[in-house]
Amino acid sequence: MCGRIVLSSAPHVLAETFYLDVVPDLAPRWNISPGQDVAAVVPNPGSPGNLVRMLRWGLVPPWDRGAGGSPQLINARSETVLDKAAFRDAFRNRRCLVPADGFYEWQKRDAGNQPFHFRARDSRPLALAGLWEPREQPGERRFETCAIMTTAANAVVRPVHHRMPVILPPSVWKLWLGAPPEEAENLLDLLQPAGNDLLLSHPVTPRVGSPAFDGPECVVPVEDERRGQYNLFG
Repeated sequence: MCGRIVLSSAPHVLAETFYLDVVPDLAPRWNISPGQDVAAVVPNPGSPGNLVRMLRWGLVPPWDRGAGGSPQLINARSETVLDKAAFRDAFRNRRCLVPADGFYEWQKRDAGNQPFHFRARDSRPLALAGLWEPREQPGERRFETCAIMTTAANAVVRPVHHRMPVILPPSVWKLWLGAPPEEAENLLDLLQPAGNDLLLSHPVTPRVGSPAFDGPECVVPVEDERRGQYNLFG
């Protein structure tokens, strides 16, 4: 799964990386949690470039337009995305990229789960595959919700968790964002585990389990008592 992400790159770096027409006004975040707003890259209908929109992390199914009784879905499994009514229409019509400088996964342990931070080896922002859905409630403003797509873990993530977010390379960003609905099924081949040479990881403080803990300290390596080292994978 993917339940926490980091987005700390400077706005001008994000603008250059994701071909944004406008430099976004974003403060660094080190522990973005479900239920909070995430930055998402979507096509700009007025130009060849892209825009950033803020989406609520936790996709609300399209049939839920009332009091919010349906669960908020933070992840969409790539293997079943076209089989699930909650995601099928969004996959065909409303795809996005969720920029992230890293993400967290938790390794299950008897003494308490240990979080690990994963990031790109070259420290560049990652592009996580996302879906979004408009949300409307009577008497409330319209806003959008989103989910991050997941796939089987690669060799770097697997020792910590069996799932990982889908990370798309720059070569397919335009296709992911712009493929018409009738060609969406062709995108399924893109939803593969990232190459084993893309990521590095290290253990971090269990305090990242609290959404209120949000600062550079979140990604500082800590000693892993089980293995007696800082950098475990990569």
